[in-house]
Amino acid sequence: MEINFAQLQADLIAGDLGALEAERKAFTKKFWKRFFICLALFVGIPLTIYIVNPDSMIVALIAAGVILIASGIVVGIGYNRFHKHFKEQFKGKVIPAVVKFVDERLHYDPNRELIDKYTESHIFTQRYDRYKAEDTISGKFEATDFAFGEIHTEYKTVTTNGKGQRQEHWHTIFKGMLFVSDFHKNFHGETMIDVDTMERYLGKLGRKFQQWNPSRPGDLVKLENPEFEKKFAVYSTDEQECRYILTPSMMERLLDMTKRINFKVAISFRNNQVYIAVFNNMDLFEPSVFGSLLKEEDYRIIINMMKLMTGIIEDLNLNTRIWTKE
Repeated sequence: MEINFAQLQADLIAGDLGALEAERKAFTKKFWKRFFICLALFVGIPLTIYIVNPDSMIVALIAAGVILIASGIVVGIGYNRFHKHFKEQFKGKVIPAVVKFVDERLHYDPNRELIDKYTESHIFTQRYDRYKAEDTISGKFEATDFAFGEIHTEYKTVTTNGKGQRQEHWHTIFKGMLFVSDFHKNFHGETMIDVDTMERYLGKLGRKFQQWNPSRPGDLVKLENPEFEKKFAVYSTDEQECRYILTPSMMERLLDMTKRINFKVAISFRNNQVYIAVFNNMDLFEPSVFGSLLKEEDYRIIINMMKLMTGIIEDLNLNTRIWTKE
């Protein structure tokens, strides 16, 4: 379905988005007023103390420090309080309206996490030390239940510098959108599809490295589609089942899907479901206090990603019952 962005924007401005944008503008005006008052105090009072008594440099520096801390507290508390309200209103009213505009069958939950599906997928073998998971959209198209949401996982490393000081470093494992859907077949094994970089750059030697990959279950499976083989590395604990899943038609659909998404993807088939991790490295649903809420390009990005995710149902032909569950 083609989205009428002009109509969407007009509807949003006439509703909650217009009121929220007015709130945002009023707050930013007040914020910058407070900021410049604090800046004037930070510069003016210590400078005045020093001019009146050049020997009171220490007093002037102490005054500057006190004003800086007090200003940070005042400005910071005001910003945090508004940002919390602003974010709740945006995610509670504006995003649901956008989602329903795209498709009435979709439901948006800003607080729902798909971290359990992330773990179930077995796509990621690196243990995470912290995560953020939110902004999940779910629905049911015909007989197919699905959901997709944003996830950011990281692991921690610790080093010690030359002075013996302990330093923590955080590294991203995955930041993007995780899609999960019924596949309408009982899987006895599991099949993993990774983007193939080794064979692309190292040729036959790269394929040898793929065969020795200890992080993937089962064996490397060689398939008959040259384009698919060039783009992906496929591992499965059940080669026969893998070939039933990755039919020539399914391989073509997966290739078409990845071309449309235009981001790195990893896919797994297990637990009678298909999991697709899209590495888009975005925070799609986070509003900016200091940026206009009325920019069409922002809604185009959100809606296009939603259409790509929901389009997976059609791309992979998930509503067609090729198999029946055993």
